[in-house]
Amino acid sequence: MTKSRAFLRELDLAPRADLAMRLTLLALLWKPVGQAWTRPTITLLAGTGLLFAAPRRSALFWAALLALAVWRVVDAWPLGDNHSFLLCYWLLAIALATRARDADAALAWNGRALVGLVFAFATLWKVVLSPDYLDGRFFGVTLLDDERLEAATRLAADLDESELARLRALVREHEDGVRVPGPDDPALPPRLVASSELLTFALVALELAVAVIFLVPARFGLARARDPALLFFAGTVYALAPVEGFGWLLLSMGVAQSEPRQVRTRRAYAAVFAIVLLATRWPWLEALAD
Repeated sequence: MTKSRAFLRELDLAPRADLAMRLTLLALLWKPVGQAWTRPTITLLAGTGLLFAAPRRSALFWAALLALAVWRVVDAWPLGDNHSFLLCYWLLAIALATRARDADAALAWNGRALVGLVFAFATLWKVVLSPDYLDGRFFGVTLLDDERLEAATRLAADLDESELARLRALVREHEDGVRVPGPDDPALPPRLVASSELLTFALVALELAVAVIFLVPARFGLARARDPALLFFAGTVYALAPVEGFGWLLLSMGVAQSEPRQVRTRRAYAAVFAIVLLATRWPWLEALAD
């Protein structure tokens, strides 16, 4: 049996919880979090957990990772990003699951609930709590101001580097660092406006759909759509957005709640995990933009 087949067989036979733990550790290994002194510690723990099965079954091991993740939140308070909070919730869920009578079922419930709540609160923030989102200002500014999205913006809006630099300077002309172009400013390129509007409403629609699919009880017949919905979202959004750590966490939670006997589904989660890794490590958008 070749090494690739042996790997696939191990992937197929492993409990959902174990695969979710491995993906979580891979996320921490490839995207270390925290301060300068915590990152080597987290990397060392993540590598140890990947190499040996015993730590993955230990509540103390996951509690140590949780403590480091919590310290990251405390140290950055109140400016920690949502990824750091989600990581704490997920590490706590894993630590508690290792102490449960049925760790696989316990982690599946937590994974499903966390995915649903993440998307529900994301939708609430965009639709109700943030008036500058639905009017297109969020993506209108972000596409120009966030240099990590430069290649995607150039492709979507058909801009060259000088045009993008001019528009970026425009939105940064404000005392708090960012301003929205006003009526007397040069008109924004139509393709940039269209891209902003498309992203604004497409993201809300996708997030609302995932929230409903994951939170509605299985008796309503939407359970089969959970994995395809999350895989589609992660495979498209996080292959473009520069927040792959968030995407990997969601995929770890997703595989934890997938059906135990769906071999193709867990392979799909591993594949999308790898796609996000490659898409964020290889500058394919820059190559297309050039």
